[in-house]
Amino acid sequence: MKTKITILALTTIIVAACHTSKKTTTSTNVATTSTEAVPAATVATAPAVVAKPANGIYEPGAEELKAIQARHSDVTLDKLKQGYILYAYSACISCHPAQNIYNYDEMKWQFIMSDMAYRAKLTPDQKDAVLKYVLAIKASKPK
Repeated sequence: MKTKITILALTTIIVAACHTSKKTTTSTNVATTSTEAVPAATVATAPAVVAKPANGIYEPGAEELKAIQARHSDVTLDKLKQGYILYAYSACISCHPAQNIYNYDEMKWQFIMSDMAYRAKLTPDQKDAVLKYVLAIKASKPK
């Protein structure tokens, strides 16, 4: 049990370190009708748009939380992140690669989770976290 806690703690640290990103922006001096340049601080830059992986396996954020809370109001972002870690970095991948989340509908995922949670010896809370993570990703998928 202590080993599982240590592995989960290390996994959480690694995931946190890998998923922190520095947002970079570039600025361009824009020439006006006179020959003066606009200071870089006044030039607006659009935030970088990051495409989500086609397999649906990524760290959940506010968009995924909002999508799942429409049906399950008690879900928290921490619970979704716990499900993500279990799914992508821990229990689920100990036997097989993480599956494309979009390949199965909600009913199939519920069946899969019932079967796999038993095999992976997940607690009921862990099982629920993984299922809610998967459903949140599916619910937030762009149409």
